[in-house]
Amino acid sequence: MCMEFWCGWFDHWGTEHVVRDPQEAADALAGVLEAGASVNVYMAHGGTNFSTWAGANTADPATGEGYLPTVTSYDYDAPVDERGGVTEKFRAFRTVLERYADGPLPEPEPPAPLLPASRAVLTESLRLFDALDDVAGPEAEAPLPPSFEDLGIGQGLVLYTGRVPGPRQPYPLSVQGLADRAHVYVDGAPAGVLERDATEVVPDVAVPGRRRGWNCSWSPWGGSTTGPGSASARGPAGPAHAADPAQLAGAGGGARARNAREAALGRRRLRPGAAVPARAPGGGRAR
Repeated sequence: MCMEFWCGWFDHWGTEHVVRDPQEAADALAGVLEAGASVNVYMAHGGTNFSTWAGANTADPATGEGYLPTVTSYDYDAPVDERGGVTEKFRAFRTVLERYADGPLPEPEPPAPLLPASRAVLTESLRLFDALDDVAGPEAEAPLPPSFEDLGIGQGLVLYTGRVPGPRQPYPLSVQGLADRAHVYVDGAPAGVLERDATEVVPDVAVPGRRRGWNCSWSPWGGSTTGPGSASARGPAGPAHAADPAQLAGAGGGARARNAREAALGRRRLRPGAAVPARAPGGGRAR
């Protein structure tokens, strides 16, 4: 029995749409049936993953390395496409399957007509920070940055906050265990975007005074659906570092943090019991 006959594949952000030749797929389907096996077509009907439920794959399922987030479309180059229309692949599969039918196969109904192309003009906007008290839940506190799972957040955004002590010269700001994407703000101004397996450092964060505040608005792209990566949590896996990378690499433990003047999520200046504020719409604000 063929449990998953892959007639297409996932599409990942930043890549081309994946297709499988209709006749080649139909010939492979015919070979399975001619051998007397049963088959489950995956996917027979394409669909849509709404919001942040799209999931992800990894380039190396054995190690979970090489994160490949899936787009919201789950068309999968299926015989019945995402909107419910039949395709050339559907016709090719039908020609194979009708040999095993007891009688004539019915013609499929046409899909609903497509909406006409239109243009929507956005005239107003609202900053997240201006609406935070209206859309976020209460703060939560933890000695280390809590994951989305720790906060009970299935989807949406979590806002982590912290302070970098000063005065000090510019150093990079990085996050340990980035999963999956974060917009970084320093004193309320946009400073950069961090992405898993891509840009993971905001360069040259200077602190001219005693301290500077920073925020990370965290969004998940989707958890890996197979292999070791399927057990990984979303959100930061460890502290944030605002330090010279050479200092971080050459020291260890608490001494490393003091020498590098580390500003950590959940370890503000390494004070016992200090924690990071994080806030999530409908969930928690983790402090």
